[in-house]
Amino acid sequence: MAGSMRRIDWTALAASVGSSLLFSFLLSLPFLLGAGYRLWLVWPVVGVVAGVFLYVRRDRYSEPGPDADDVRFPR
Repeated sequence: MAGSMRRIDWTALAASVGSSLLFSFLLSLPFLLGAGYRLWLVWPVVGVVAGVFLYVRRDRYSEPGPDADDVRFPR
């Protein structure tokens, strides 16, 4: 079972979660001004969930590198 699981790419996970946190914070900032602390605790949860979702789905939209075994667009 351990062989079928992918290794976690911590750099990609941190970039995905970090950018989602920043985006969700900037998007919700006008609504959070003057709001209670509970609403301030919601935006990190939303950002982390969105970041993990984007991290899990990253392989679907990634392109192979120049040294990849298979080339998606052969010349």
